[in-house]
Amino acid sequence: MSKEQQPVIKKALGNNWDELANIVKQHYDITPGEPSNMIIKGVMDEVYHSVIAKLFILPGRIFGALVPYKGKKIPTEVRNWTTTDNHEAMFWHRTLVFPNKPPVIFKSRMEHIEGDEIIEYVRYGMGIRMRMSVKESALIFKSIGYVWKLGGIKISIPTWAILGDAVIIEKSISDDQFFIDFHITHPLFGRTFAYSGIYSIENTENNSQAYICP
Repeated sequence: MSKEQQPVIKKALGNNWDELANIVKQHYDITPGEPSNMIIKGVMDEVYHSVIAKLFILPGRIFGALVPYKGKKIPTEVRNWTTTDNHEAMFWHRTLVFPNKPPVIFKSRMEHIEGDEIIEYVRYGMGIRMRMSVKESALIFKSIGYVWKLGGIKISIPTWAILGDAVIIEKSISDDQFFIDFHITHPLFGRTFAYSGIYSIENTENNSQAYICP
């Protein structure tokens, strides 16, 4: 398999891909340009946002990002897939079910940029750039800025101008479960947004389903 035919995260990690725990590697082992569909289910121990973050919730939802509610023990389903129509992206469709609330849908797509960098796009061309690394078999995402793609123009936005610096850690806790910890910290306002939870891969198929993609 050539580098162009590799999974998005494998491209970014290069030889460090082999250092990942097997369950984490399995999560990202789907290749753009090939039909695949993966279902992941779990429970968020906590979904949190600060008072400052509330200022960004509405515009965030317009772009199809962020989660407007707080809560604990939130059932979550994540669908990842790739298609024959797109040779660049891994797609995400997250559904969070809060008590007495309509389900929250959060969709995005991830693409490799170059080297260890990826970008995750939501609606209307808004994206977050992240650097990938491996530490003690865990996958680490670290934000390095936001991008707003308008036609052929890309506008760079520093992390401090929105919610702050994002870090995602995805690590194995057993042969068939992994833990995700995602938090955003602003240099002035502290922790602004966070969620964490335990997940397992429920199903992997060599076909893709049609979702509206950002």
